[in-house]
Amino acid sequence: MARTETKLELEGTWEEVLSHSRELAGRRVRVVALPPENEKPEGDDGLSPDQRAMLDVLEEWKQDPLTPDEIEALEEFEAFRERHPIPFRAWDPEL
Repeated sequence: MARTETKLELEGTWEEVLSHSRELAGRRVRVVALPPENEKPEGDDGLSPDQRAMLDVLEEWKQDPLTPDEIEALEEFEAFRERHPIPFRAWDPEL
């Protein structure tokens, strides 16, 4: 009966993979260098698509200067919130 080699998959630091060098001797291997665990992949800021979309809207909004009427409305809103505190912890559009 022929012996079948099984696929061995390892993941870890280079030093951890090297500790398996005897098992890997004579075998074909593929090495893929991953970013460090504490480093996010390029373009991954950890935000959900909805959060990313909101930030994009806010960035676009920052590009347009506020009119004097808009500034006054925002200032009045801050005073309104101080008089009538509303906890904005969660929002359910279905409610």
